[in-house]
Amino acid sequence: MTKKSLIESEDVFKELFNNMSSGVVVYESVKGGKNFVIKDINKAGEQISQVKREEVLGKLVTVIFPDVKDLGLFAVFQRVLKTGISENLPVSQYIDDRRSHWVENYVYKLPSGYIVALYDNVTERKNAEEKLAKSEKELRKLNQELELRVTERTKELEESEKKFQFLFENAPLGYQSLDYNGNVLAVNKAWLDFFGYPKDEVIGKRFGDFIDPEYLKVLYTKFPKFKEDGEVKGVEYKIIKKNGTRAMVSFNGKISYDENMNFKQTHCIFQDITEQKKAEQTLKESEKKYRKSFNLINLYKNIFAHDINNILQNIYSSVELSSLYINNPEKLHTIKELYNIINEQVNRGKKLINNVSKITEIDETETILEKSEVHLILNKAVEYLKNSFQTRNIKVQINSPIKKLYVLVNKLLLDVFENILINAVRHNNNPNIDITIDIKRIEVDGKKSIKLEFMDNGIGISAFRKKGIFQKGTRKNQKSKGMGLGLSLVKKIIDSYHGKIWVEDRIKGDYKQGSNFILLIPEAI
Repeated sequence: MTKKSLIESEDVFKELFNNMSSGVVVYESVKGGKNFVIKDINKAGEQISQVKREEVLGKLVTVIFPDVKDLGLFAVFQRVLKTGISENLPVSQYIDDRRSHWVENYVYKLPSGYIVALYDNVTERKNAEEKLAKSEKELRKLNQELELRVTERTKELEESEKKFQFLFENAPLGYQSLDYNGNVLAVNKAWLDFFGYPKDEVIGKRFGDFIDPEYLKVLYTKFPKFKEDGEVKGVEYKIIKKNGTRAMVSFNGKISYDENMNFKQTHCIFQDITEQKKAEQTLKESEKKYRKSFNLINLYKNIFAHDINNILQNIYSSVELSSLYINNPEKLHTIKELYNIINEQVNRGKKLINNVSKITEIDETETILEKSEVHLILNKAVEYLKNSFQTRNIKVQINSPIKKLYVLVNKLLLDVFENILINAVRHNNNPNIDITIDIKRIEVDGKKSIKLEFMDNGIGISAFRKKGIFQKGTRKNQKSKGMGLGLSLVKKIIDSYHGKIWVEDRIKGDYKQGSNFILLIPEAI
């Protein structure tokens, strides 16, 4: 190798040493490993360890870093010196009188006998990991900036080249260098191991060949800006490994220039952030889920308080009147009527609590649908209606040209039918209550659905109330009392079937002639 090439090689590796974001300290053993003297330290090492290079060169490691033995790093130095086998020291907390931080060390032995410690201040990452583990929801925000730079001085050019070549090949971080057109000039072993390619299938290839197509736009936007600015930090790509799997990586790097300040090549390292991105997505979904739950809790709380107060007020009024009539035999029939009112209000309270429970179940669990026959469920609802209002004259007529119709639903469809039928009776002042149910098969957007229309001769629903009748929390006065969570429950159940529900006037333009509740439920094939 010529002297010129040695000089050029030394310059490259000096730049790598001086400008990488990981701290690097070179040690020389003393008395066969009883202690170690600091021979060199890079800029990142100065910053991480809070020391000055000129103040620590030639000093014992136990003097500059008093806690090095408690950290376990001193023992690693001794083992690596003895065996020559590189070691990783897991993330540990270093504490002395001057500094306290979490560090991760990688120690190896140079052919010269020197011990090299490559380390990072991972305090920020450690804090983020602990915070995420504690909350089980938060995201580890870990995006260490690692930059490749070179700065080492040695007296022996060949020894310098070997030392930095060893550092380059054994670095735990993936490194790549691109030319002006984005073609790969160099990669290290960590890059090849991560991507899964042999070196001869990488050198000379376009870096874009290893990028997922959906991220090529990012490359075409960021690479020209990288060349313009001379530096890039935290650029994220989805890459494709040789086996076809994808991974998210974050690149940091700088550009080196020739003596005329012309573009020479890029120097970049990358970090695998796949798990971090998954954690971010999980956290976002979790936040969305619990924000929705929080809003629903407040909504149901207000509705429940409003309706239960109405029920309790009715019970209180009935009890108060009963106390006035209890000693008057002539008012016995009135007391019985008041008792019936109390009993009805208790049943309303039970129904309200049951509806809250069912809405919560729909919100918190996955809906499992089964093929069910519409007429069987509807007939049960009609029977329940007549048993519940035995003193009312109720006529229910079902018109269906098809004997059996099947839909994908669950047991809550019975609650849907019961709610609509009960409302048709409760909100009806006529002596004769007429309910007509028309059932037929229709096609919507190429998909078959079962359409059910529940038409009654009740008091009807005004246009204003129609707008918010299925949305709980819109009720402002007593005029809309009585439905509790019923129609909110109905809407939620129908939505869980991927169906639709709305209300129209039974006689178009005259809402006082009664209502027509219309349901569309996908047919089971």
